[in-house]
Amino acid sequence: MATSPISTTGPLFQAGGLASGLDTNSIVNSIITADSAAMTQVQSQQAAYQVQISTVATLTTKLQLLQTAADALATSGLAPIQANSTYADFTVSGSATSEGNSTVKVSTLALAAKFRSGTSFSSAQTNAGLTGSLQFSIDGVTSPSTAISLSGRSLSGIAEAINKQVPQVTASVVSDGSKYYLSVTRNSTGYATSDADPSDALKVVGSDPGFSFQTIQPAQNASLTVDGLSIQSQSNTITGAIPGVTLSLTGQSNVATNVTFASNSSSAATDIQNFISAYNDVVTVLNSQLRPDPSQAATNNPLAGASLLSLESDMQGLLSKSVGGTGVVQSLSDLNVSMQDDGTLMLDQLPNQKTFAQAIAADPSGANKLFTTAKTGIAALVDSLVAKQTDPVDGALVGETSLLKSNISSLDETVSYWQTYLDNERTRLTAEFTAMEATIANLNTASNYLNALSSSSSGSSGYTYKTTSKG
Repeated sequence: MATSPISTTGPLFQAGGLASGLDTNSIVNSIITADSAAMTQVQSQQAAYQVQISTVATLTTKLQLLQTAADALATSGLAPIQANSTYADFTVSGSATSEGNSTVKVSTLALAAKFRSGTSFSSAQTNAGLTGSLQFSIDGVTSPSTAISLSGRSLSGIAEAINKQVPQVTASVVSDGSKYYLSVTRNSTGYATSDADPSDALKVVGSDPGFSFQTIQPAQNASLTVDGLSIQSQSNTITGAIPGVTLSLTGQSNVATNVTFASNSSSAATDIQNFISAYNDVVTVLNSQLRPDPSQAATNNPLAGASLLSLESDMQGLLSKSVGGTGVVQSLSDLNVSMQDDGTLMLDQLPNQKTFAQAIAADPSGANKLFTTAKTGIAALVDSLVAKQTDPVDGALVGETSLLKSNISSLDETVSYWQTYLDNERTRLTAEFTAMEATIANLNTASNYLNALSSSSSGSSGYTYKTTSKG
């Protein structure tokens, strides 16, 4: 029998190195990432809807700014017929319907009725010592709800109660430094009619409960003449005396003042350019949605086209819309406003046509009516156009936003399902890998034990086995 040695320098029993050779966290993450593709796709769709909601908000803002620019011209137009000076007794605003002159004479200003108690009080905060109630009539009308109970109240408390229960007046406590008084002033000036007694504007109903009110300022109506017409007004703001113009009275010199009204086109170019810029901002947003850049198709997420095409058509219609009349300026195109290939507007780009300045000079009244005419004027048309898109009840853009939000909400359930599935899958995989690692660790422990036992039996860390064979 011959023997041949078999030598080894390592342990006899091994478990393949699995316990230290696998990154189980990376494996689980890779599996979950692959499984989450469906949920990621749904979330991407939700993100696209959110981008569209943001676009609708931007378009809404641009439309509102267009409306603001149009409404700024709705009152006075592009060449308002304005007073050409300033005056001592009044200011003039608005635009007259025609050029010319008016004579204004202010005799009295409208004043508010004002009372103050003749009785003085030693304190504003302590009990005033009054009983009963205090009640006022306004223009001869007494409301039962305005009766103020005085018992147990301080002077300040009484003033507070008056302000709360009688909204037509303002009450306050005034002092001369040592004594306190109750002051009551009617909030509006004047009195009801020219035939009424001015004292009817503000009265104490019934007997005075202890204030001994004194009239500090009686109610007074404004009185003036405009071109010989006598006018009485409860307010110092006078409308209708000169068509299209508002007079705000500031003095009462009783001196006749001549007011000249003439067209003023000094800001017309700036005003029309503000309108054009606001218009073009809307068109730019529409173009980005209706004609998106093909190279950016992956990130465009454009809005649906039907409602936007309708809006675009309405916008383009503003250029040629006629307000009617006989003047030479009846539409924006008559002011040398033209449309470019991309739908935006430009000023003074058409050859062989009057420039904007020439058109204004030729027909300032028509230029004004272009924006100021009710129903058919540009400002009215823009108001209608914007309402059609942004009305809280049935506005097209409001409906679009609601639909997009509904779409996002409807996908939330799908995202929730996938999130629950992925969470459960991660838990399952983690548990399986943990169990596997525990098994491998047990095998390694057994391997180490057997190797140690073998090493102890041989007496060395290396060992040799011999076999004998017969030869």
